[in-house]
Amino acid sequence: MNDILDLPAERDLPPGKARAMRARVLGSVRPRSARPPRLRVAVVGVVLLAVASGVAAVVWDRPDRSTVQVLAMRAGELSPTLRDAAERCLEWNSPQRQTRQNAGEQPVPVSLTDLTVAIERGDRALVLFMNDVGYVTCDVEWAGTDQESGGSNTEAWPHGDLLPGPVQRLLLTSTEADGGDVSVSGRASGRVHRLVLDHGDGHTTAARLSDGVYGLMTSGARLKANNDPELVSYDASGAEIDRRPLFQAEDQLEHCYANPDGKRIYGKPTSDCRPAEKWGR
Repeated sequence: MNDILDLPAERDLPPGKARAMRARVLGSVRPRSARPPRLRVAVVGVVLLAVASGVAAVVWDRPDRSTVQVLAMRAGELSPTLRDAAERCLEWNSPQRQTRQNAGEQPVPVSLTDLTVAIERGDRALVLFMNDVGYVTCDVEWAGTDQESGGSNTEAWPHGDLLPGPVQRLLLTSTEADGGDVSVSGRASGRVHRLVLDHGDGHTTAARLSDGVYGLMTSGARLKANNDPELVSYDASGAEIDRRPLFQAEDQLEHCYANPDGKRIYGKPTSDCRPAEKWGR
């Protein structure tokens, strides 16, 4: 699975600056334990991680720590700068460009109508496209200006519309190495009618949920991984149906999940797999 794709060729940094930025290594965010971090990432300009079955974490290392400005769940809600970012992401992931850069990989075809979550903080934007084939996600900085740069990731769904339980987290960013403010997006099953982030300190943040896709952002939350923040799902009656650590990879979930044939497709190998749930889109 790809963790980071290189910056677009025309946005490459000068060699000296690129080497300096690569030297700044960020660890993935996970509840503290005896296990070593699962992912470690070198920063090259703008960093993007987006994975369907693992920790997806990025630290937005910026001195001004701009506050959240926009959360959009469809193309019609985009701000002008988010629209610039979305269009640039589509350009970077066009079949022609993907074929040139990754001849052995089949790009996921997406259009602006497939945009499901877009997040804007100051001069940086994250956009996520999803359809029945897979997803495309991009981190774009200074969209629409001569300073524009970014990175992207694309992947077909490994298990189609089956999810590891009620929710699947696809993208997670954080402002600090062990929490801070976070932005989260992903897919949900038809059972989920409400989704909240329990900060673990008595505070919560509600996610916006629409057509089986969710997005949430915190502002001034000061989340800490050792407080064990969790994503909590509720059904139509208001009953809690799922609770899982925000910073935990899918292969470390408490339960495994199996397809209708009984084959384990998510989680650690155990004998008590739960049924995978269908995406509620």
